[in-house]
Amino acid sequence: MPPRRAAFALSLLTASALAGAGATPQVFVAYPPEGHRVAFDHVLLEGSVPPGAGLRIGGKAVPVGSDGLFILWWPLRVGTNDLRLSATLGGQTGTRTLHVTRTGVALLPATPTRIDRESLTPREPLEFWDAAGDTPAERTVTVAFRGSPGGRAAVRVAGGSPQLMREVSAGWYEAAYEVPVPARLEGAPVAVTLSGRDGRTVTATARGTLSSTASGTRAGIQRPGTVPGLGLNDSGNVTTALDGAPFLHPRGGMTFRLVGRQGGDVRARLAPGVSVLISESQLDVLPGVPLPGMGGVVHLDSPVAALSPLAAALVARPTTLPADDLRVRVPLGGARVPFTLTQDQEGRRLTLTLYGLETAPTLPVPLADPLLAGAEVQPVGLGVTRLTLDLTAAQAWGYTANYDGDDLLLTVRRPPTLDPVRPLAGRVIVLDPGHGGTQLGGAGGLRVPEKNLTLPIARRAAELLRAQGAQVVLTREADVTLGLYERGLTAEAVHSDLLVSIHANALPDGRDPRGIRGPEVYFTHPQAQAPAAAILAALRRTLPDLGPGAGLRPGADLALTRPTTQPSLLVETAYLTDPGNLRVLMDPGGRERLAQAIAAGIADFYVGQVGGH
Repeated sequence: MPPRRAAFALSLLTASALAGAGATPQVFVAYPPEGHRVAFDHVLLEGSVPPGAGLRIGGKAVPVGSDGLFILWWPLRVGTNDLRLSATLGGQTGTRTLHVTRTGVALLPATPTRIDRESLTPREPLEFWDAAGDTPAERTVTVAFRGSPGGRAAVRVAGGSPQLMREVSAGWYEAAYEVPVPARLEGAPVAVTLSGRDGRTVTATARGTLSSTASGTRAGIQRPGTVPGLGLNDSGNVTTALDGAPFLHPRGGMTFRLVGRQGGDVRARLAPGVSVLISESQLDVLPGVPLPGMGGVVHLDSPVAALSPLAAALVARPTTLPADDLRVRVPLGGARVPFTLTQDQEGRRLTLTLYGLETAPTLPVPLADPLLAGAEVQPVGLGVTRLTLDLTAAQAWGYTANYDGDDLLLTVRRPPTLDPVRPLAGRVIVLDPGHGGTQLGGAGGLRVPEKNLTLPIARRAAELLRAQGAQVVLTREADVTLGLYERGLTAEAVHSDLLVSIHANALPDGRDPRGIRGPEVYFTHPQAQAPAAAILAALRRTLPDLGPGAGLRPGADLALTRPTTQPSLLVETAYLTDPGNLRVLMDPGGRERLAQAIAAGIADFYVGQVGGH
């Protein structure tokens, strides 16, 4: 999800207690929690006092709305800040003290010369099992530390020659150390020295060591049953590039050639010069090398897919689905090679990239299907093959790639046949009211957390969509706790046409809330851009008082936008951290308008698709 804060309450008060005549006015702080630690010079301070009460913090009067709401950007000094909040009403005063600590890394003094040993990297052991097969970039280790500014620093590995380090910013020193080939290292220490302005030289040794054992590659197999669903792409099983960016989401049984270890991660070489990091805990690690992939002749098949019992119970559809999905079968000789599946911005091309094939797949001529404008297999590097599918319809409606026996099965949903009079008729739409149960969501300065605002909006939007013929499934109908992937699995199980997760926005620490307001719609894959744009337009049209907001947020790395089995998006209706936006969310009439806008945007999207395919 976008960065957000958990809801906290320093006091939970009933409305009668707040309004009682002569009662001591209570102070409700939604954020930050007691004892909070923040690395910034300000903190978002939000909550409420009884309507009509005044509020002072540290003796200073602060602005409070007529409803008692306060949302402040409060300055902090380094160390512990004792914020004394005093509410006064009818001659009575209630107080509360909130302790917030501002952390910070102060610049070390130039003298005496010092090294901050906790800052020294590498912090974890690094192992290279096949350094000779790595590129120089893959063998390069960043050594860095914080120390007294203006000095001269060097790094030495295992008693080798010293290598100078650069002071890239005041007091921060770095060097790129390349593990030599064919040198053998066994738990080699990484030591740094710093000669300072006072003539002293100090040394420190990193916690992480370097090993280059030439022990050879190993095979890592994604444990079967660890990956939920067909296209959820959960972050618990992601592989990352060496810079930490997500690279691919494994499927059960996906097999990797492992060439090293970095702490709790193992490093896999997908192709020469292409490395990813994977949590070792999700793999079975075996000696030897993975089974080589042998591509065969790509062909089409389209058996009828049965609905699961859960899906049959949730939607009024037949127990089988028409065989209308495009199913492209890619023989791999039984090898479960790593792959990625991406969509271009126009939605007309899907690209399947396969890593580690010894022989590339081949295509018959032609690969004939009404949804296909063309297909091509192309080697793009040693051990890397791309299969591209050009579609005749620009709007994709869901796609997945999963192993099936000895093959990889790429499934693409066809555009639905829409009734020009009632384009929503028969569409299965999953609405997900964000959070619920123990997951409170954003704090809500007026004592109502996000979870209690999203549910009535989703329920009302469902009513409006059902009135237009849609079959709507809510991931939760009450205040219950759901896992992130339970929500996506529900959409997948019912073969939904669209997944819309409904939320209210909040800011992370370090962001000044003043002036940040309005709707935002997040999506990961281009297939979701059209419905996202339609919903955003309806929100701006129906609720101009929210402000235009930041609008569309493509490429989001969120659990509820990563699913590919249908267009998936997340609507941030308004900001809990903006007074005007929050009051719209708190108002039943405001929630009604939000529900109407979401339903109208979904309807507008389907109306726009009529006759378009």
